[in-house]
Amino acid sequence: MTRRRHVDPVALGQLLAPGRAVATHAQLRELGVPSSTITYRLRHDAAWTPILPGVVLGHRGVPTPHERRLAALAYAGATGRLTGSDALVVLGVVAARRHTGSRVHVLVDHGCRRTSHGFALVTRTRRGGALETRDGLVCVPLARATIDACRRIRDLDAVRELVADVVQNHGVRPADLLAEIRAAARQRTHLAREVLSEIWAGIRSVGEARLRRVLREAGIPDPVWNAELRRPDDGLLVAVADALWPSVGLVVEIDSRAWHLSPESYRRTQRRQRLLAEWGLTVLPVSPADLASDPAAVCAQVASLLASLPPRGCRLAVQTGQAA
Repeated sequence: MTRRRHVDPVALGQLLAPGRAVATHAQLRELGVPSSTITYRLRHDAAWTPILPGVVLGHRGVPTPHERRLAALAYAGATGRLTGSDALVVLGVVAARRHTGSRVHVLVDHGCRRTSHGFALVTRTRRGGALETRDGLVCVPLARATIDACRRIRDLDAVRELVADVVQNHGVRPADLLAEIRAAARQRTHLAREVLSEIWAGIRSVGEARLRRVLREAGIPDPVWNAELRRPDDGLLVAVADALWPSVGLVVEIDSRAWHLSPESYRRTQRRQRLLAEWGLTVLPVSPADLASDPAAVCAQVASLLASLPPRGCRLAVQTGQAA
């Protein structure tokens, strides 16, 4: 008679620990849990929950986001890795949290036979590359996850916000995003392409992108975006102007707490505006709310200042904010 393998309760408890209580049937059997016991606990005593084919949730409650991601990876198999908004959230991108949705996007190698099921959205890929692991979750790098996320977002401003976050706060280079767009299937990449064209023009925020669009629609000449203003004698950086028309010394600043993350950052913005005025520049603060509700009035103010300010140049040295 074949003797049943002893189940290690400590190892089983570690596998199904609170907050990450996800396991495959194969993992449970490796610990000595018989298939009959798995079936019984799923169907009869209701201690466990079938969450995806071959994947068990070790409690009867609602799975946490972390457990959903663990389950999707467990279902995907050995080649599975998170991508899209879920990968971005795991990698610390705050702007991605509102885009995670009802499905967890995982990539598998092209030869894998797994298909999408339930909340696990499975995509095959021929592309390999480096991976990152956070808290037991295997993720594609930020640049690839960003483009995969953008392909599933239909709102242009949301794409702008997401790309701005990864570029400004996570060190992703626009060139890396462009490489990912070129490597990806072309479908549903038009919004990401538009945002990257804005970044190459020097745009760094949703507010700046909106301002650029309304100025162009009004026929106002393009400014220098995110212009680095440096002292002419020693090259010391004085400020970075959101939008600068150097010939007349006009600066337009997107002036909002929402885009500056904290009250202290907002106060730094105000100090910067005063400093620009001390160097002889005319500063026009524009709030995103005004830009959204009455763009014509904003454009009229800019046009009026461009027409009325005398040609005087800029006493500070100007370096463009073009993407590298």
